[in-house]
Amino acid sequence: MSSVAKRYARAGVDAAFERAGEAAVDALATGLKGFLDSYDGSPELRELIANPVFKGERSGTLRAVLEKSGLRDEVFSLVLTLAGNDRMDEIHDVVREVEEIADEQMGRLRAVVQTVVELTDDQKSRLAQVLKKRLNREVVIEVQVEPSLMGGLVCRVGDMAFDSSLKRQLELIREQLQSSAH
Repeated sequence: MSSVAKRYARAGVDAAFERAGEAAVDALATGLKGFLDSYDGSPELRELIANPVFKGERSGTLRAVLEKSGLRDEVFSLVLTLAGNDRMDEIHDVVREVEEIADEQMGRLRAVVQTVVELTDDQKSRLAQVLKKRLNREVVIEVQVEPSLMGGLVCRVGDMAFDSSLKRQLELIREQLQSSAH
């Protein structure tokens, strides 16, 4: 993660915290993630922000988009600052850093779960409960669909990994067969 992204994230978090404490930092992380989903899903919005031809219209159009989305002031301000300073290429890292800071302040862990198919809300909730019981902390689940796993799941929480994927099971069997053949 770049030092630029960390500085923008820290400035956004500090502004949110000064305004309304930990809850505002958590809302900043949630709002930024929502904006990022919209940004990633809209080639037109990305083109508007990235293309220097539209620099004059960028701020006004982006302001209108943000106002319609009902985002909190901190999200609004941080996104406009990034766009105004031609730093939208840092948005993914800024969002990740803000989420990490918010998770730390709220005493949460973030789990990245890779599966072959998208998990239902019920499955995510049950998995979060199992992880909470095992790790003694609230866990936020992020799902990534990864067809190469063939089945099962891989769950990463910080530097820990729980791998129950079919791909890994096959690798273990192959290793056992190779070691017993020698």
